[in-house]
Amino acid sequence: MKVLRHKAFARLILAYLVSQAGSKIHRVALLVLIYLLTENALWVSLTLGVQLLGTVVFSPLLSAWADTQDRKRLLVGSDLLRAPLVALIPLLGAKSLPFLLLLVFLIELLRDLHDPIQNAVVPDLVPQEEVDEANSLILLADRLSEVLFVGAAGVLVAAVGPAYAFYLDAATYLASGFLLLGLPPLRPERVSKAGFFARVKEGLGHLWQTPPIRRAVGTLFAAAFGSVETALGVVLALKWLKVGSAGFGFMEAAMALGAILGGLALPRLLHRVPRERLFLLALLLFGLFEASVGLFPVFAWVLVAFFVGGFLNMAFIVPARSILQLNTPQEMRGRIFAAFGAVMNAAVLLGTMLGGALEGPIGAPTVFLLAGLGVSLAAAYTLLTGGIPAPQDTRKTLEA
Repeated sequence: MKVLRHKAFARLILAYLVSQAGSKIHRVALLVLIYLLTENALWVSLTLGVQLLGTVVFSPLLSAWADTQDRKRLLVGSDLLRAPLVALIPLLGAKSLPFLLLLVFLIELLRDLHDPIQNAVVPDLVPQEEVDEANSLILLADRLSEVLFVGAAGVLVAAVGPAYAFYLDAATYLASGFLLLGLPPLRPERVSKAGFFARVKEGLGHLWQTPPIRRAVGTLFAAAFGSVETALGVVLALKWLKVGSAGFGFMEAAMALGAILGGLALPRLLHRVPRERLFLLALLLFGLFEASVGLFPVFAWVLVAFFVGGFLNMAFIVPARSILQLNTPQEMRGRIFAAFGAVMNAAVLLGTMLGGALEGPIGAPTVFLLAGLGVSLAAAYTLLTGGIPAPQDTRKTLEA
């Protein structure tokens, strides 16, 4: 991809790949460690809840401060600080569950600081016309890491135990932090003179007061019921399709493969279709294919639908990120991505809880049908009421 000719962005991608390898290992090792220590699924749920709390509640607060700082320094610092915290999990966290949860919470806070900044700086590292390609490459790296590292993480944890997996994760954060030291300074172009909570309010306000962002985020929030796959995919495989855990693995692999191919194809699609229109069309089609899982709950078709769903997921998520970046002043982007993450995580939580509650009374296929139709209706409404306006502003690019 030609976007990699920008050395600073290439460095950002390399650091992201390194840290993602560790993060996938960390996720598997953490859940295995907690279950081995407690033999209680409630503690696993509590751990995931602690992580979600950091994203939904504290991420917008952290970003209000982060938008006044040099973002390069925060990217480096958040990686280097995570390294010792992760290493403490097997050393001290395994001996005290409350301390383990505290470590998990602190690591999640640093991730909530790091990830919005990483998304915020993309338009500073590549020209405006290459922002979509850059976002596509970041998400492609994420999908590739799922395919390459999640399975390997399970094998590693089984072979050497969770402790050594955490030490490897800590090493990847160190490597990522040192790679990010090569970025150019990423200072805000303008620092707001407003107080801390006024900046928090300013970030949340921009999310709803800017028409392109409001319509994009509002459409995604309305379509959140479509996130039932995360909760009901395994139920569909085991209870309705009768294909067992291996079949569920194939379903997840089909979606991941579709996402990878979607990431590769997206730059060409964006040359043919404006990002704002592609976002809505892909979301509409995603809903139809999700609904088809409920209409035709046959394993062969479900694999096809999941594959196409993975492709279409990339085709609406990448433009959504670009819409946020290109309609937000440089000095506010961290707050916007933090607020966006909080809103979408809350929406996904509501969608998955609703899907789980409905599965018993009406069955997973019917839930997939209703969820998919809801996604398509949300996208169709936005299309029929004027779509999403294109951004007007341009900005300069920093190059290492």
